[in-house]
Amino acid sequence: MNEGKVIDVWHAAPMHAGTVFVVPDGCRDVIVTGNNFGVVDVHVSPLFHTTLAIDIQPHQQLTGYRLQAGTVLDEDALLAALAADEHDVEGKIATFASSNGNLTEALSCMSQRLGSVASIAAELGVSERTLQRHVQQHSGKSPLFWLRLARIRQSALALVTGNSLDNTPRLSVCDIAFEFGFSDQAHFCREIKHWFGVTPEQLKNRQDLIDQLYQAGY
Repeated sequence: MNEGKVIDVWHAAPMHAGTVFVVPDGCRDVIVTGNNFGVVDVHVSPLFHTTLAIDIQPHQQLTGYRLQAGTVLDEDALLAALAADEHDVEGKIATFASSNGNLTEALSCMSQRLGSVASIAAELGVSERTLQRHVQQHSGKSPLFWLRLARIRQSALALVTGNSLDNTPRLSVCDIAFEFGFSDQAHFCREIKHWFGVTPEQLKNRQDLIDQLYQAGY
């Protein structure tokens, strides 16, 4: 078993060429792509800081294995094993992926508290420098990246549902900015634009982006 490292498996089979927009979710995906000629390609997606526009080609079959945030992956070994045999992807992920307990605890704390790096370090009982070094070493990203990502995903979901953390309905943009710790409404709007490539009002009408906020992620 993969011990929870794969948190979702998704499939896509586009019939027409086009562009899809993928929002940052804090997870890496092992993506297996096949075509009608039996050619198979495997790659591992990176962590990214903004919504990506990705061109898709028709008549492909894609299967993605979404890894839990913070999963440590021996990418070269995994890709070599899948190049030799593309079957039993989850089994091979289980072989070449691992979890770091301290990192898992830190990421969980950051997503729940949404405080400053200093306050999260204090909550965990470590120095700020230790937290910075450990998270960067084992996840490839800084604590600030994870805090910003957790805050923007949670606040964006509140924006599109109109609810606060305690499910109070019909929050304004200003209310959401205050509740999630942004310095002001302009700061919140800049973060939405940075991570999703749209304004808060535009996000409310982008069902393709909204759907992804409900999917498994950080």
